[in-house]
Amino acid sequence: MSTKLDLGKIFFLILFLTLSAMAAMAGTIKGSVTDRQTKEPLTGATVQIAETRQGVIADLDGHYSIDVKPGNYTLLIRYVGYKDIRMDNIQAGNTEIVLNFEMESDAQTLGEVSVIAKKNLEGERALQMERQKATLAIENLGSKEMSIKGIGNVEEGVKKITGISIASAGQLIVRGLGDRYSTTTLNGLPIASPNPDNKLIPLDLFPSSTVQNITVSKVYDASAFADYSGAHIDISTKENIPEDFFNISLNTGGKFNTLGKGRFQMDRDGSLFKTPTLDQAALNMGLQEFDEYVKTNNIFNTSFAVERKNSLPELGGNLGFGKNLGIGNQTLSLLASVSASNGYQNMDDAFYKTLEATGNVQDDFAYDSYANELKLAALGYLGYTLRRSDRIGYTFFYARNAIDTYQRREGADAEGHELIGSNNITHIYTLQNHQLNGVHNFGTDDTWQLAWGGSYSKTGSEEPDRRQVMYLKADDGSLSLFKLNRQETMRYFGELNEEEWNASLALKWKWNDHNFIKAGFNYKDKSRDYMGTRFYYNINKLNPTINDIYDTDGFLNQENIANGTIVLERKMQPKDSYCAGNEIYSGYLLTDFYPIPALLVNLGVRYELSKQWVKYATDGGERYAERRDLDKNDLFPAINLKYTVNEENSLRFSASRTITRPSFIEMAPFLYEESYGAAQIRGNEDLQNGYNFNFDLRYELFKKNGDMLSITGYFKYLDNPIERIQRLKGGATEHSFQNADNGMAGGVEVEFRKQLIKDLRLGANASYMYTNVKLPQGGAYTNKERSLQGASPILVNADLTYSPRFGEDRQLNLALLYNLQGSRIHAVGVSGLGDVKQQALHTLNFSAGYSLNKHFSLKLQVNDLLNRDVIFKQDIPTTGQEMEVERYRKGTNFEVGISYNL
Repeated sequence: MSTKLDLGKIFFLILFLTLSAMAAMAGTIKGSVTDRQTKEPLTGATVQIAETRQGVIADLDGHYSIDVKPGNYTLLIRYVGYKDIRMDNIQAGNTEIVLNFEMESDAQTLGEVSVIAKKNLEGERALQMERQKATLAIENLGSKEMSIKGIGNVEEGVKKITGISIASAGQLIVRGLGDRYSTTTLNGLPIASPNPDNKLIPLDLFPSSTVQNITVSKVYDASAFADYSGAHIDISTKENIPEDFFNISLNTGGKFNTLGKGRFQMDRDGSLFKTPTLDQAALNMGLQEFDEYVKTNNIFNTSFAVERKNSLPELGGNLGFGKNLGIGNQTLSLLASVSASNGYQNMDDAFYKTLEATGNVQDDFAYDSYANELKLAALGYLGYTLRRSDRIGYTFFYARNAIDTYQRREGADAEGHELIGSNNITHIYTLQNHQLNGVHNFGTDDTWQLAWGGSYSKTGSEEPDRRQVMYLKADDGSLSLFKLNRQETMRYFGELNEEEWNASLALKWKWNDHNFIKAGFNYKDKSRDYMGTRFYYNINKLNPTINDIYDTDGFLNQENIANGTIVLERKMQPKDSYCAGNEIYSGYLLTDFYPIPALLVNLGVRYELSKQWVKYATDGGERYAERRDLDKNDLFPAINLKYTVNEENSLRFSASRTITRPSFIEMAPFLYEESYGAAQIRGNEDLQNGYNFNFDLRYELFKKNGDMLSITGYFKYLDNPIERIQRLKGGATEHSFQNADNGMAGGVEVEFRKQLIKDLRLGANASYMYTNVKLPQGGAYTNKERSLQGASPILVNADLTYSPRFGEDRQLNLALLYNLQGSRIHAVGVSGLGDVKQQALHTLNFSAGYSLNKHFSLKLQVNDLLNRDVIFKQDIPTTGQEMEVERYRKGTNFEVGISYNL
């Protein structure tokens, strides 16, 4: 492998030296192309030598460079929606000529309905200018930057933004505040989460191929729903089509610890494209009828058997299409994108253990885990311009993430039993979202603007056919079925469906170019249904000879169910189902105005009437017999100030009041488990809303060459925050939720971007945060106050990118990305034990891409070059020790790909 790498280095060195020598023999015409009014770089503008085929396309920063022989030339500069520029009599020699062009928008060229007013917010420089001009303090990331840095989905992109990290199960932690404190929107409209335990939708549902940009605002303004204090993450899907395109890309790769290695997979009903099912008749009949039905009907399509396979290379691809159609004086824009990928993940020689207060080990298990994942995404956009001042768009987005994980664990439980477990979990998330929106400008000089939008989203979270078999290992090594309780051999089927309707209407009046008043209305209607069913295998009469835990067909089969050796019990209790809903009616009034030319004042107030309810059953009660309502109406004021010191320097200040509402499952006192074998959790019918008071102060420096510096200080006071607590009940630990008295989060964030030399850029951000919450009475936790769960005091991101261009179409992109996530609380300590903390984690990724010509490009990506173990340690206050309680390693992975653009 090293020989191939050396040859590759030699090839690129020769190529670079050859091109440099060719350039030295000729003159160069170079410069930039920008918008005359906004000074934005016009990425993609063409600079061509008249009456020849020689020309170049301006890069992300609007820069161009043409190598020419000595002579007299005429340049033509063109860009869609702008007036052409022609410059004659350019006398070139063996020197460098710098010519900068400012292009003027041309409404007449494209007619009244062209989308000339729409910005292509995908490039780093364009987004940086948008950030500098924004009323609110924002941070953003565009699809072009994501491509250069090898960022595959929105979750990976958001992790690169200052003060944000991802905890277990994809939970977002912003400035130390957990999932409940943030919100996610798609093209400005709220979007539901298919995960019952997370407020936010899993962000890895959105591949970068469907995204135009990501905008993160950690301050509040009155035009958004007020249920965030951490961050408002808006995902903008691709819609702006400056020119027709067609592209296709393919990639392959794998993880070094997985590719070609053996893996285990429990019996599956088809592929991950298909959702496992069971005989629905078995769910709809009474228990007595069920007991007889299962003896003559195999209600499952799968068994407990496990087979060994080899991990194949991972495959992925994307197909994209875009076209503008002229219909009279109107324009119809079409865009479609489809992507699919699969992946494999082996984790060998991992372990976890639980402790008691003295430090003695209770459960001590080693495990091997084998996961297979499928990701599908599709985006469609239809845009129609009725006049120059009217635009209507429809967006459709679909995603499916399915992951199937088999785990073999072996060790001793708290009672000293030597056990072997065979477990399989399939989890499938689906999302279907439809959006329709419009913008209409009218009045003299477009004084009035009416904007409206509506969306419908349907999300699903399914755990179809979770399975487990436990085996007891004797001193002589022989195996038998573990029969301590009926839950040791079981299946679980769970399904959650959520629907959400959203509507927005806003009217804005401008009394000049920079001052306006805006009034708006928002409506949200969310509904959820959840049902879970367990099937327990009573195996007291079953005593098979077990030589191989993977071969179960000889004893866990339909024949033994039919003859009564196995009794299959269905547990579909009323408390295993609930339905819930939330309606929010809201109105707001805000204004942007300049009392003096350097000071922008954004003032707003929002009123929200919220009606939230859950229907559930208590232990032993009837289905939906109980109902908990939480109805509130509140005012949420916000102020955002921006003082422009000069063209490059500005100061921002923000203050606001926001809300944190309990989730559906937190506000109803029924008992449930997040997953089999996990902690038992019970909601709290007395839970109330929490309120947050937020203060931000930021300094920003944006230089014309793209360099920038941002320094932010923030403080958040949490009044009545909702905290997860632990208490002892019947000798076991039960988790619940309670309003604490108060909490706080404060910190400093620094971000900068710097061009070191031509084509070489360095970007970095760092966060230091302090969080604290005083816990309510009644819990079994060890510490009465602590940091917020999931909060890392230190977060650091850094990236180094090198993007030289070789001629008109050839470009090399190299990127090295580093991330440090500081130590944080993973699980809160109870009953005399300290907190379980995930130790600091360092990761390093590398990405390389090369455009061979205007049609073909290649890429190479290597993630997690450091290949560090993920380590968890727990404090033992009685001994002053710290013990390692869990460790695993995901492994380094690589990907190579090719793409074609028509």
